[in-house]
Amino acid sequence: MARKYELITDLYEHTLKQISRNQGKWRDFLRSSCYNYKLSFSEQVLIYAQRPDATAVLELEKWNTQFGRWVNKGATGIAVFDDEHNGNNRLKHYFDISDTHESRLSRPVPIWNVQEHYENDVIEALENTFGTLSEKDDLPTALIYTASNAVEDNYSDYLSELMYCREDSFLEELDELNVKKYFKEALECSVAYMLLERCDCGADDYAELFDFGSIVNFNTRETLNALGTATSDIAEMALREISATVRNLQIADIKQNRTFAEKQKVQYPKDTNKTNHSERSFDYGNHNNGEP
Repeated sequence: MARKYELITDLYEHTLKQISRNQGKWRDFLRSSCYNYKLSFSEQVLIYAQRPDATAVLELEKWNTQFGRWVNKGATGIAVFDDEHNGNNRLKHYFDISDTHESRLSRPVPIWNVQEHYENDVIEALENTFGTLSEKDDLPTALIYTASNAVEDNYSDYLSELMYCREDSFLEELDELNVKKYFKEALECSVAYMLLERCDCGADDYAELFDFGSIVNFNTRETLNALGTATSDIAEMALREISATVRNLQIADIKQNRTFAEKQKVQYPKDTNKTNHSERSFDYGNHNNGEP
């Protein structure tokens, strides 16, 4: 196990160097990490290194207990650092949903997407949470301005850490004003890219808006971790809000469809009193099952 931990550590260090090498590599990483936005930056990096196409990952036991899904025979786990054991060098393993199959106990896995008729509600929810959006004519525009607002409200919480750890990086010789400029620009672009990509808005269609050129300045483990952690945390705030809004809308749709289906089952009994057509009764089915 110690040897594997060393190998995964080496993989992590190598991947950090790769994704900070140029704009394209950083975009590739963001495209992968947006689907695993609830995980830490280090976990996202290692998932990208081993399974960049993973869209929903959990540990084996959680696939079994939470969703009744079994991991396929021969599937290879995605090794990540186990931060729950501080001071001990341990790994844990995730499996992507594509590594699993249903059982008779299976439950739906809530992988969400923003359907077109949800967009206005999502935009409203984002504005309620992250403040007035300068432009919100469509979902992609709203997501870009949501990223801007979210970064503006939160980037200072991470800037002090970056200022402290920039030794030996290309940021070292810059004054605080320029470090702040590069950090904030990279952060806004990165968060916006993750939101657009996860909401299936075609992030690359807005490539002219995203200048990731400054990513090369974050060329040490410490500086890239500072940027990556901030990106991961702030994007998670917005994506959790979108996810919760979509789930609530889906629940409302299900209830509406159920109500409609129940109304379709209305039965009209035979008219036994032809002289009194106003006293007919209606059978709306059994409403004692705890459902609306």
